[in-house]
Amino acid sequence: MQYEAKGIHFVALSLEPDSDLVRAAARKMGLQMPVAIAKGETLGPLGASQVPSTVFIDSRGVIVAAASGERKRAFLEARTRELLPP
Repeated sequence: MQYEAKGIHFVALSLEPDSDLVRAAARKMGLQMPVAIAKGETLGPLGASQVPSTVFIDSRGVIVAAASGERKRAFLEARTRELLPP
């Protein structure tokens, strides 16, 4: 991915408990990142109020931004660039 060289990594979270379904969905969507299975109570502390959500966590593990709801790629790329250190 284009941001890995800048120290940014991505992890997808799924609320689906069936790992076979999660793997199949990730393949179908063409995800090129690790996918973890989470429980619903995991979302609140991450600042996520609905699925899907995007949570931006810095290298120290601090949540620096969150966006609930489906977002376009352009939004995610712009927000990622805004959060990159100068």
